[in-house]
Amino acid sequence: MRLPPNLAIQLGFFFGGLFCAIALHAQDTVTVSDCPGKLLPVQFEVDCSHVADSALKQQCPTFARNQACRVFFAYRDITGINLEQSCPVFKYEIYDENQWPHPKGEGGLAGHCGADILSDVALKIDSPIGTYDVHEILHVYQAELGAIPQAHILFGPSMAEARKRIGDNKGYWNAMTQMKQELARNKAALDKQPGVSDSACIAAEVYTENNIYVSNPAAVMAFYRKLELGRARDMNDRFRRFNRMYDLVSEGKAKPFLLNYCPAF
Repeated sequence: MRLPPNLAIQLGFFFGGLFCAIALHAQDTVTVSDCPGKLLPVQFEVDCSHVADSALKQQCPTFARNQACRVFFAYRDITGINLEQSCPVFKYEIYDENQWPHPKGEGGLAGHCGADILSDVALKIDSPIGTYDVHEILHVYQAELGAIPQAHILFGPSMAEARKRIGDNKGYWNAMTQMKQELARNKAALDKQPGVSDSACIAAEVYTENNIYVSNPAAVMAFYRKLELGRARDMNDRFRRFNRMYDLVSEGKAKPFLLNYCPAF
């Protein structure tokens, strides 16, 4: 039976051994405003009205609870960013591919205090905790950093660490294995394009952050805390801010390598 649009039902779920209350609005929108044993300062809303398959739509409450009560707090700890200062409400719109309102090729698109994401991406993750997103929400967190060298800077270490903290150990170790394999490939590619350029500097920064994280996973928190915030449009300024941070976190080991590909800092 379909519920009237203005009717919200309060449902309880056992989450991590404790009781968690959520609201279902007309069976299509899930709202999470509190978590077991924690004060949730941001309300999460997940709109699944664009998901046709009823079995897939049943994953929406799990997705909403994981975003609010696991992923949000993981990134809060990792980044040190209090998202509620700019986003009192975080909203996801989940779409089937045939209803996707954006250009094809994107699995998700983050905006201010929310994200649009494909149902195949958001609702089909096979993990011990169920389905979740650590990608699009990270874009929203990183909007607080100011100008960045490229859209996915710090993503490899941050998403791997988030998977570990939310309890997806398989996802974490898969990410770590992939990161280690990419380190060798990326270093070989950099060796073939010596000299300072934007593309080489971006590749060198990604190599550096992944190499630091693989050696010392705790360093991911220092990435965010040592980074100077800045809004300058100049790309070289962005490179310098991030490279000073990498050098601080690596205790001076990163600078000689980065200077082979990036502006002086």
